[in-house]
Amino acid sequence: MHKILKEKILIFLKKYNFLNSSKTIIIAFSGGYDSLCLLDILYKEFSDAIELVAAHLNHNWRGKESKQEEINARNYCEEKNINFYSEILPENLPQTELEARKQRYAFFNRAAQKYNADAIFTGHTLTDNIETILYRIIKGTGLKGLQGIPEVRYQESDCHIYRPILYITRKDTINYCNTNNLKPNIDASNLEKKYLRNKIRLSLLPELKDYNSNIDNALYHLSQIATDSEGIIEEYLQEIKSKIFLSIEELDIQKFIKQSIGVKRRLLMEFLLNNNLDCSFEKVNELSGFIMASFRLKSGNTLSLTKNKWLFVSSECIKIINHTKSSMIQSSIVVDINRKNYHPELGITLEFIRKDKKFCQDLNEKGFPDEKSSVIYADLSSIKGNLYFRTRRPGDRIQPFGMKDRIKLKKYLINKGIPEHERDEISLLATEDEVLWIVGVGISEKLRVKNNSNYIIKIS
Repeated sequence: MHKILKEKILIFLKKYNFLNSSKTIIIAFSGGYDSLCLLDILYKEFSDAIELVAAHLNHNWRGKESKQEEINARNYCEEKNINFYSEILPENLPQTELEARKQRYAFFNRAAQKYNADAIFTGHTLTDNIETILYRIIKGTGLKGLQGIPEVRYQESDCHIYRPILYITRKDTINYCNTNNLKPNIDASNLEKKYLRNKIRLSLLPELKDYNSNIDNALYHLSQIATDSEGIIEEYLQEIKSKIFLSIEELDIQKFIKQSIGVKRRLLMEFLLNNNLDCSFEKVNELSGFIMASFRLKSGNTLSLTKNKWLFVSSECIKIINHTKSSMIQSSIVVDINRKNYHPELGITLEFIRKDKKFCQDLNEKGFPDEKSSVIYADLSSIKGNLYFRTRRPGDRIQPFGMKDRIKLKKYLINKGIPEHERDEISLLATEDEVLWIVGVGISEKLRVKNNSNYIIKIS
């Protein structure tokens, strides 16, 4: 058995070039059968070529038992002169499988950074992979979930996570530890059926073997078929995604709605995954329906995804935003047209440049700036009272350029297609009674240039 396991690990190490030059490897070391088997073989057979660091995380769930497991892991490493690194988690963290997994990987990456490691090895086995596939089937998964645990989990850093014994069963690791008189940690919580993974391992898998004695291989082959199929789908979708994904948080709505329902669902699932959001079938369906009901709205619509994230959909884009409404800036400054006016909260300077009659006559030939410009030409001769530089207020009104009557600013912004979550951030030039310029959006009829004194007004 020792020879077979060594050979499989050797093939893995050669495959990823871990033996070509000196490497430092973090070993995720709980001290259980799987990680103890992996570390022991690496120490005995490959420690001349690889620098080993055993990283043990004390989850601090089981008091003295957790502490004893840490001591056992440390003692093994000290006996073999293997570098040992450990941390203890705070007691106030949620005691859930999801939180434990999150904390473990964060810990492994901290260890990797501390030791300037080239890779992280975990002791996931074929048995773990089978349990994971069954777990995902029960919870409801797509083709991606059926792939199970990948051989390599690539990270943003160059220190990726590898599974050298992913094709070795737990029965093999148990036999190895027993044959070599190793004393693994045995986590009593692994026998508690309140956890779904434990139920799968202790009850479901043994029962499935009554229906198919070779169920492990059947599910492994299913994961390989799913992986191959995913590769084909990804190849097909690559060109589509390059046109639809404007960024990690934004999709091109017009190209998205032209896709078939299956492609839409797939793109949405990946969109949610990229942003660490729930991508269940139900959630993808909900979002798909919301998008199709909202994509014609010029000013858009929002749907809550989490406490701090919303999906924004309009006729221009599908986008994840971090708020539905910004906190309104209440301060307003009185404008002096004879100097530069800086609004400290908006971080914007407003400036007035006086122009003569000749400039006014030349306008007919030169034309005016676009209404979305940060510069406007304006006639201020009919404006009475103080001017203010601020954001919108309840009851604001404007007489849109080319119209005879005033309308509510809110209606004007809706007509212009300004999303609700952006409206409180827009800078305004206004009098006591009405808005004259919505910066980057449009101006009031009251500022129309005639043959009187004129100004260029600009922001920077």
